[in-house]
Amino acid sequence: MRLHKLLILVLLMGFGCKTSNKIPNSYDYTPVMLHLTDAKQVDSIGFNLVRSLPEILYPRLLTGDLAIWENSDKRLVVGAQQLIKREKLAISPFVRSNDLFIHEFWRIFKNNFEFGIQGFTFTGKDKYGKVINYGYVDAPDIINLLKTEYIPCNASGSSELTYWDALHSKSYLFNLVQFGSEDLKTDRNKWFEYQKQAIYSPKVNRKFYKAIQKKQIVYKILSPTINSNEENNFFYTALEKYINKNKQTILNASNSDHFSSIMFLPWKVDNITITETWTKYKNIPFQELTSIEFFIDKHAIVLSKNQLEELDVQINLQGLEEYLSEKRFSFLLEKINEQEIPSRQSDKYYQNLLSREWNNIKI
Repeated sequence: MRLHKLLILVLLMGFGCKTSNKIPNSYDYTPVMLHLTDAKQVDSIGFNLVRSLPEILYPRLLTGDLAIWENSDKRLVVGAQQLIKREKLAISPFVRSNDLFIHEFWRIFKNNFEFGIQGFTFTGKDKYGKVINYGYVDAPDIINLLKTEYIPCNASGSSELTYWDALHSKSYLFNLVQFGSEDLKTDRNKWFEYQKQAIYSPKVNRKFYKAIQKKQIVYKILSPTINSNEENNFFYTALEKYINKNKQTILNASNSDHFSSIMFLPWKVDNITITETWTKYKNIPFQELTSIEFFIDKHAIVLSKNQLEELDVQINLQGLEEYLSEKRFSFLLEKINEQEIPSRQSDKYYQNLLSREWNNIKI
């Protein structure tokens, strides 16, 4: 069972019998506030809003391109200089804060749960443990950013998940600390009842975003100078042949004059790194070539899938993409999504890709 589902089950077991706090079966749009902590976000969901949201907003706050308000009533702007002053009092930088507060509106009507995102409050702590209020960012001010930027995901997440979709997945762990005018921080039973009803109750219908199973995989095919696998030598030699026959493709793809300066010399490929997009259908992984980076005379060049098609590479009567999918060569998995893979764990992660559920790849 998934880790975050286990955590939810533990909570249900611990509080399921405590129903003394009566809550309404339905309610109109009601302002609520969610509290997320960094430490409670689990790897299996693939992303961490507490870390990633401040990171994408912070540069825009410093330049003044994005307003940060004193609080959600938006009467007073904090400003970049005041934000920096507050950050200097904190024990950790703005982008490493442990807490995130999400302001939303919740509604349950005819057993259907709906919610809308209003904004975000960011806080820190000083060396005495006192809370520092950095301020509030209004969701409408960043909605285009949230809908177009992908949130960084680890190996267990999706490579194409926007911040907006992550927020609407409701797969992250949070505590409901305010419901309307009710302060629930000290009423653990009641906040849990509200949260259990809206997010988990089988009697309530809800439409949370479900992430597409997609991974971006980066791996290095080991050079024959450091690897004895004959297939590696065969592939390097074959790719070199096609590159030397189609040097103009390299010249068109490069902004460097270096390749023009060695135009009439034989080109030797030093290293090859492949980027692929993997999707899963009926539990079967499908691999699609995205790009290849290789070094010629210590200069990098990246060719997209379309540019590679100009080379018309054929190996053992196979197209390049089909040949790569068989993985007969020796390689090191370097990255899955935004997660760097240590070389000593490459084989383990690759086997997890092939055999495990994709939300359980991270070791």
